[in-house]
Parts: sequence; structure tokens; C-alpha cells
Amino acid sequence: MLGRDCRRSFFCKPAKKLGKRDSVPADSGHTLKLSSGTPQRNLVETILEFRLQQKLDTAKTIEFTEEALNSRNLHAVEILAESYPHVVADVMQMDTFDSNLVLESPSLIFQIKNHLDPLIEKKLMRILIPRMIKDTESFFHTIDRSQYPIRTSYNPGKKWNTEKTIERFLSSGDRTFNYSHVVCEERKEKKSAVFLLIDKSHSVIQYLNFIIIASIIFSLALEKKDIGIISFDTQPTIIKSMKDRGTTSTQIVKKLIHLSSGGKTDIHSALVKARKELSNVITKKKTLILISDLLATSGRDFLPILRTFDDVRIIITPRRQTLQLTKPLLGHLRKMNNVKLFLLPENERLILNMLEKVLYN
Repeated sequence: MLGRDCRRSFFCKPAKKLGKRDSVPADSGHTLKLSSGTPQRNLVETILEFRLQQKLDTAKTIEFTEEALNSRNLHAVEILAESYPHVVADVMQMDTFDSNLVLESPSLIFQIKNHLDPLIEKKLMRILIPRMIKDTESFFHTIDRSQYPIRTSYNPGKKWNTEKTIERFLSSGDRTFNYSHVVCEERKEKKSAVFLLIDKSHSVIQYLNFIIIASIIFSLALEKKDIGIISFDTQPTIIKSMKDRGTTSTQIVKKLIHLSSGGKTDIHSALVKARKELSNVITKKKTLILISDLLATSGRDFLPILRTFDDVRIIITPRRQTLQLTKPLLGHLRKMNNVKLFLLPENERLILNMLEKVLYN
């Protein structure tokens, strides 16, 4: 779930209240009037207890959802949506759909989106997508990319970084100083190509909402670079080709939001597709970003093809059981010089901080 301290971060800012023209009628005659009360921890604990004892049925879910909506307890609604997203969606669509409330929780949006009335979903996306784009761009501009300068080989006339040059010389163990110890830095970012591979298989269903949020942040942050995006389960599907220059931010975000989890995990096929896409790009630096639980359930061993990429950043979903199953694989990946590993946070602001490290470290 999202960090409770980050409820208002990223695109969780309060939206403007919809006017009468914007309200969406539904079939039921019941109206939910949402108060501005603070979240009640007791309700969350009660729901978790019912779920643990396997007593959380449809009737109880409806009852708890209504209570959570009346008290604006989003944490409770999110927990309920994990077990019964279709029930939560139905309750929220009774008479008046409060898009303000849903927009406060990206996690909730991704949990119930497939169960919303098409008209309501369309209205929600019209508000959500521009807001996500605006807020992501705003946050990305706060990253101080000068903290991550690109190191280059020394050429006469280039400026030295004195501190890092001395550091390199002392750590080298050499008795005499030579030009190989010189550290030069450029503040400019090199022309680079980034390919994003997104696992949407059944095994990542619990973390798909955070995978989608991370993918949206990456795609918007890198829209001015050469970027390609593929989602995959049993088969890879191109969301944006490296050759495609006409796809807009809105179109990419819309495709990412509508990703659904299902199918087995074939990482090898996705990597083959990504390598083919990157081969069409002429640039010095090519980075592959893979977001997955690494639990490959079909296809060939993907380690040999992974070694053929120059620069790989793997973001792993934090599922304890999966991490245990992939422990031997993680050991192999840590030994590969072209691979860096990261853990996917369950919090939008922390995802943004991770993006800094993934792109510039």
C-alpha cells in the first residue's frame, strides 16, 4: 500500500470539486455523503482481522466500504479493494461517483479501474491523465541532475575535478601520479537511449499498481530522450517503439494505466524484443530498465541474453516470497558488471527518488 505519510504527494493533491454538470448518474438510488473525517485505525484493524480469519465476504465488504467512504478512510478502502475490487467499485458508483476521493489514491485507482462503468472510467481518466503528467513533470524538474555528472577521459585543456583526482590517485596505490588518475566531469547529459520493460504477469498482480506508477514516472521523465516501452507476460507487447516519434505523453500514460495483470512470465522473449528495438538506435549509451519480480515461469533462461546489454537497471518488486524464490538468481545478477539492482518502493515519492538513482548513478 501507499505510505500513509505520502497521501498528498505526487498526483495525490486535492482535485477541484466537480460541478453538477460533471456528476455521473448511476442506477442505484443510494447516495454516499462523504465527510472530511480523519482515517480511523480501528476500522483498518477490524478489516485486517476479518480478512485474516477469512470472514471478509461480499456482504461485509459492502458494509466496511460504505463505512470507510463515509469517514474518508482511504487506507481501509484500499485494503478492501485488494480482496474485492469489483465490490468496492460498485459501492463507489452508487448514485454519485466522487472522483475527488479516488484521485487522492493512485493505488485505489489501479485496483478498481477494470470494474468501473466505462463512462465513469472515461471521465476519471480525463481528469487523471493531465494531472499525472503535470505533477510528474513538476517533480522531475526538482531532481538536481548536476549531482550526477558524467565522467570522461582526460584530454588536454579539460577541467579537472581536483578532489576526485586526488581520491583516485590515493586509492590506486601508485607511487607516482599520471594522467590515468585525472577525473574530468561534464555537466551535460550524453545522448542516450532507454528501453523500459514492464512485467505485467500474474505473479506481480499485488504490485502492479506501483509498477504502473513507476513506469508512468519513467516514461514522462524520459519523453525528450529516445525511449521505448514494452509490457510483457507470456508475450511482449510494444507500448512505444524506439522508432515512434509521434506518440504523445497522454497516449503513453493511457496505455500504461490500462495494463492488467495475467499470464506467465517470459523475460527472455521480452529481452529479445528490446534488443532488436535498441539495435535501431545510434547512440553511445543504451540503458535497459527492467521492472519485474524476476520469477520467470516460461521461456528460455534470460541470463545469457541479459549479458549482451551494455547497461541494465533491474527494479525488483518487494514480494518477500518471490525474493526468496529468486535468491540464487539475484546472486548471479549481483556478480554481473553490466547490472545494477534496485527495490521498487511502495510509495510515489520514494519511487521518484529511486528514479534519480536508476538514471544517474
